Amino acid sequence: MRSIAVAVIAALATASVALAGSSFLISKSSVGKGTLGQSRAAYKAAYGKPQPVENLEGGLTRLKYQKGAIEVYFATGKNSGRYIVATSKGYKTAKGVGPCASGSAVKKAYPSAVKVPLAGGNEFAYRLGTALWFDIESGKVATVALGVGKQTAWIASNSPACHS
Repeated sequence: MRSIAVAVIAALATASVALAGSSFLISKSSVGKGTLGQSRAAYKAAYGKPQPVENLEGGLTRLKYQKGAIEVYFATGKNSGRYIVATSKGYKTAKGVGPCASGSAVKKAYPSAVKVPLAGGNEFAYRLGTALWFDIESGKVATVALGVGKQTAWIASNSPACHS
């Protein structure tokens, strides 16, 4: 009887750790509990209360969540997220790659990732699939972004790098 109770407790602890980890998991379609195209209310439910809205050049509006660990970009006047950027080392893919990881870790974990040069010489990004971008600065993953098109890498490269 005692061994059954220990097994049940261990299973519950493992499940709760796995569920908590999924809140910070980056995939080809989500960053934590947020996915592209959600409303501001959905991002608030996923990430908590945002900091004040920032209107940026190029017709974009940015909302920062979790003290800047997550940034969500909207086309100004729209209520549908276009880009999600993770800057915190707490966010990682299932293979353990996220902000602050070494740039070589991306290629090791994802050999099919495509290297995309960015303006500025040494800076580049790895693209995995069509929407997941790893911005590499000085040999480290600065940010991880979700969004379609090379503008996603530009957005990611202009976000604060490797936030704890």
